[in-house]
Amino acid sequence: MLGTNYDPVVERHFRGHKKSITNISFHPDEPKVATSSLDHTFMVCSFAQSMRANRFIAHKDAIYDVAYAPSGEVVATASKDRTVRIWVPTIRAESLDFRAHSGTVRSVQFSPTGRKLVTASDDKIVKLWMVCRRRFLSSFIGHTNWVHCARFSPDGKLIISCSDDKTIRLWELASGQCVKVINELKDPALDVEFHPSGVAIGSANAGGSIKIYDLRTGSLNQHYAAHSAAVNKVKFHPNGDFMLTASEDSTMKILDLLEGRPIYTLKAHKGGVSAIGFSPNGEFFASGGHDQQLLIWKSNFDKQQNEEKKPKSLYSSEEKFDLESEFSSLSLDKKDSASTSRQNEYQEKDNVNVETDETDEDDDDDDDQIAEKLETWEM
Repeated sequence: MLGTNYDPVVERHFRGHKKSITNISFHPDEPKVATSSLDHTFMVCSFAQSMRANRFIAHKDAIYDVAYAPSGEVVATASKDRTVRIWVPTIRAESLDFRAHSGTVRSVQFSPTGRKLVTASDDKIVKLWMVCRRRFLSSFIGHTNWVHCARFSPDGKLIISCSDDKTIRLWELASGQCVKVINELKDPALDVEFHPSGVAIGSANAGGSIKIYDLRTGSLNQHYAAHSAAVNKVKFHPNGDFMLTASEDSTMKILDLLEGRPIYTLKAHKGGVSAIGFSPNGEFFASGGHDQQLLIWKSNFDKQQNEEKKPKSLYSSEEKFDLESEFSSLSLDKKDSASTSRQNEYQEKDNVNVETDETDEDDDDDDDQIAEKLETWEM
């Protein structure tokens, strides 16, 4: 049983969005979090001692994704208005926009180098872009329904995507070809993430389950029936040995992938949890929900691993899975999950309501300045 020193705790609480939070991205170096929302805005919240939040407005409809570039200098947002915007998130809030798709843009992410963007849309297409000058590079066509998410592999050579067509597709950037299709899903995957090793992926499924696949074989390696409603998001801890999940059942789960079981059930939001993310070093994670709240948590649970003699990693890019035989096709039903999970309910007290600085900036005169900054940053 984990001691209280290892329990996740809420460090900061922000209010500012007027509708559901859809996604979260941590700044790569600073104590800041960017959040996107159905209210047409994205916010940048500083969770340092001097807490501050700024809200940025330019999109004409809901924003479904937000992503910091690896440099931390620019932010990309994806919207229902069919555009992607690239922002320099200062008080002036300069941004460049481009019509990326013919349907709602569900996701956007920078490549590990920061030079490229991948986007996914309701038009069933995944697209690759050069950040500088917003230049289109290629389309990845194969899905037959809305594409919820597309993400780069850690080495930037592959893209994984998931769709309402109940498939997960692995694409190779060099050839532009789909090199693997996972089509055993009974329900659509709503989110998909690469394991930090790059050799496995995790999927969040509409039926309430979480699945982890070995990309080298395409086989299902772990299966958790952990939630009673759709799983909206999954995120791997940066050390690769834990996973955070967010669900419409109002809970988050922390899964210990080495032991193959959920170790915490976190109930902090009123309504579904729609967005989660880890800080780059895993010290913090954040959650956002339909209740419009953003919570910043101190992880703590990963400290125990450093004090005990556990295997360093379940997934290795150089060797077979350390515990492959033990966890092949592992399934946890709701009874197992409840018996192995520590309930951690966040009691709302000492909440901080942060006033936001609204900036409505859509001035074409700034375009050349932003493009110049992006071009200089890319070199």
